[in-house]
Amino acid sequence: MHTFYDQYDQEFLSFIARRELRIPRDVKTGKALGLHGRGWRIAREQTVEWVPASGEGTVASYVVFHRQYAERCPVPYTVVLVELPEGPRLLARLINAGPDCAATGMKVTACFDESGLAFQPSGP
Repeated sequence: MHTFYDQYDQEFLSFIARRELRIPRDVKTGKALGLHGRGWRIAREQTVEWVPASGEGTVASYVVFHRQYAERCPVPYTVVLVELPEGPRLLARLINAGPDCAATGMKVTACFDESGLAFQPSGP
């Protein structure tokens, strides 16, 4: 059984599959929405448009996994909670950086690999 929430998530994931980072924005207010209940409620009212995100962000939190949960993610691997300047926060893997490199406040840039959305450290 598919719910409205599945449709909202599927829309986000369809952009990721095309290697596009887009975020939902409320047409009425112009505010960016997160991928959570508030966004779903507004999307249900059909006042949401999906707009390109800058792809830049700041690590708000992170965790280093030392247990392998999927073959495509050899350990150790880092998952970061990234706050986009537009407002939403996203969870994704940190790539092109060792597990000791992750830090709260670190600047990162969105990128895509075979698994989908990831983030990597920004510039030097």
